[in-house]
Amino acid sequence: MPQELIYFGITTAITIAVGIIGYFLKQTIDRINKAEILMQEQREMQYTLSEKYATKAEVAEIKATMQKLTDNIDYIKEHTTKNEDFIRTMTRLESKIDSYCNK
Repeated sequence: MPQELIYFGITTAITIAVGIIGYFLKQTIDRINKAEILMQEQREMQYTLSEKYATKAEVAEIKATMQKLTDNIDYIKEHTTKNEDFIRTMTRLESKIDSYCNK
């Protein structure tokens, strides 16, 4: 009988120890899973933010492109005829042709 009581006490202690170890192991695994989920969400947010905002290199490229466009607009303003000037010149030309033909 005392051996059975010792055997019962040892098996009960082992069972309790395995239960406690299992409990803490489950808690650790749950924390790891939550951390992985949070990390995945952070990666997705970072990817979304990286699409939303430009890097310094992209900003520099955009500035260079804007400068080229500004230069091209200035060139066009200097080297092309305005619509009003064209219409005025064509009207004069037509009136000269009409006056020449009517003579």
